[in-house]
Amino acid sequence: MKRFAPLFLALALISGVAQAATLEQASALLDAGHLTQADHALAQVLADQPHSASAHYLEARLLAVEGKWPLAEKELELAKRLDPTLSFAPAAQSQALANEVLKHQWKNPAGFAGYGQAALAALFVLISGYLVVGVVRNKRRPGGQV
Repeated sequence: MKRFAPLFLALALISGVAQAATLEQASALLDAGHLTQADHALAQVLADQPHSASAHYLEARLLAVEGKWPLAEKELELAKRLDPTLSFAPAAQSQALANEVLKHQWKNPAGFAGYGQAALAALFVLISGYLVVGVVRNKRRPGGQV
């Protein structure tokens, strides 16, 4: 019966039997792997408690499980701003989450898109400048043709 508890909890949240989701319910859903239900419960918790460090930390955990690393990083940073010690979370768990977020920060191709675009823009400017200088030099030479 215990293994069906998250399922019953999810059904209660969906059907509206539970008036307000709690952080504990959202955590239980996340731990059980019911990501969609955990997301809905967390949205409700965050709407009720927007300044809850533990709610933002749990949201960071959920986003990390979903592979949404930039969003997980933002939520983890917000949780740390609200409670710098993350006193509500086990130290090993919070450190592991921070390490995973940091590891994926450098693997995120979207994070490097700006650098690639900037490099291409710089290359374009250099080539354009080289061509303009060549045209100007050619005009200054006697007998230069354009």
